[in-house]
Amino acid sequence: MQHSTARYLIFFQYAGTKYSGVMKTPIDQAVEGVENHLENAVQKLKPVNEVSVSISSRTDTGVHALCNSAHVDIQRRADKPPLLEQTLVDALNFHLKAEPIRITSAYRVHSDFHARYQAISRTYVYRFALGLRHHTEMPVTERDLCWALRDTRLNIDAMQEASALLIGTHDFSTFRALNSETPFKNPVKTLELARLEPGVSFCQRHFHRDIQFWELTFKSAEDDWGAGCCWSG
Repeated sequence: MQHSTARYLIFFQYAGTKYSGVMKTPIDQAVEGVENHLENAVQKLKPVNEVSVSISSRTDTGVHALCNSAHVDIQRRADKPPLLEQTLVDALNFHLKAEPIRITSAYRVHSDFHARYQAISRTYVYRFALGLRHHTEMPVTERDLCWALRDTRLNIDAMQEASALLIGTHDFSTFRALNSETPFKNPVKTLELARLEPGVSFCQRHFHRDIQFWELTFKSAEDDWGAGCCWSG
């Protein structure tokens, strides 16, 4: 019997505080990855094929994503047509409603499309706050979304000048962690953007005006850097 198969590119976001990262973890591991929940949600759509979600970019424990992406094949019974894109978004979000994970959009793509190897760019945003005596003073609206630098004075001008030196093509060997994949990855990357600027915060606008929020943004067009758009708390 012939089955109807479709490959989808899905964009999703998540608050990563409770997860080990975005990548799938073994079934016996206490803390799961975001991918575990994505695959479980797809499985509840009752596809004929074995479910495997291919994530475009990795994020670590506690890191959030405004827009990560992945592709997944969904094979339905012969009497069922491929799912409409918005139908897929709504169905997955229904099964993910108990988790801080949301599908923002989905697109039908060619069967040879690969979310990781055909990604165009990746951006990281690091947020930190000055003016706190202790991390417990962080406003609740910024909990797990911002790093508290206690009793710290920064030379912002020097940091902005230093970040500009990173723009361009460089060997970033000293910036990466060593693991089994290190020998197979090219450390030469092109950084398109390295910027330090005042951050935006809902709480600061309305109440905590004594706290200074800052954002470090890095963008690269090369692979193996990070997520489509994520931030670290």
